[in-house]
Amino acid sequence: GGTPDEHLLLSTVHQAKGLEWEAVFMIGLADGQFPLGRALSSEEEIEEERRLFYVAVTRARTDLYLCCPQWGTARDRSRVMLRPSRFLAELPVRDPELCETWQIAESRA
Repeated sequence: GGTPDEHLLLSTVHQAKGLEWEAVFMIGLADGQFPLGRALSSEEEIEEERRLFYVAVTRARTDLYLCCPQWGTARDRSRVMLRPSRFLAELPVRDPELCETWQIAESRA
């Protein structure tokens, strides 16, 4: 389905600077993933990650989807609960008309 000109573009946050799209999906917004775990050791590196986050959230013209996984896999392959990215709490959007929280349940079919 869809028209021939519909497409999906995958981009890193680093490549997105100066570009803009109708809808942007940011995935992996958990501490340790964004910001990266190695960046947490230095305030300068956290600030760089924060700058990249700002660049990414300002790339959407109409729809911005911020996706945070609840579970991840540790180095020993065990499942670990993840914390939402600290940058999510810093966003100024508090208007319920502008922001929705979706809880997606995992199917065990």
